[in-house]
Amino acid sequence: MDISIIISIFSLIISIINVFMYIKLTSKYNNMVSIQTLTAQGAFETQIRSLISDATKEITHYAVELQRDPKNPILQQAYFTAEEQYRNAYEEACGKYIDGKIDKIRFEKLYKQEIYKLVNDTNQKNFYATNQSTYASTISVYKEWFSQA
Repeated sequence: MDISIIISIFSLIISIINVFMYIKLTSKYNNMVSIQTLTAQGAFETQIRSLISDATKEITHYAVELQRDPKNPILQQAYFTAEEQYRNAYEEACGKYIDGKIDKIRFEKLYKQEIYKLVNDTNQKNFYATNQSTYASTISVYKEWFSQA
């Protein structure tokens, strides 16, 4: 047998082994990326829930305080700021939904009714009624879920 044939066969065997190792490593890498993506989604979802929960607590706190002293301008301003933070929390959540950074099916299950109530709340409706709203992501998600297309 010629030495060049032996070297060629040996090279072929090494190439085949390299292909199998590459496929195996690529699979491991893809699994690792998938796990990292799910972890990031989970972190975003936890952050969103926390933002909304904190904003809800703030509104409730200042609403109670305003009932005690409805003419207090500082409490009124604090309440309006808390409402804005509440709207901003939903805007942030809807932005992550639109960007695909969270599980869209789970997000819709968790927030569909909340967003419906928020956008249709008589006290909040004027923030969502204009074409130039600062809450464009919330409006976009609302339209996606509730438009009669």
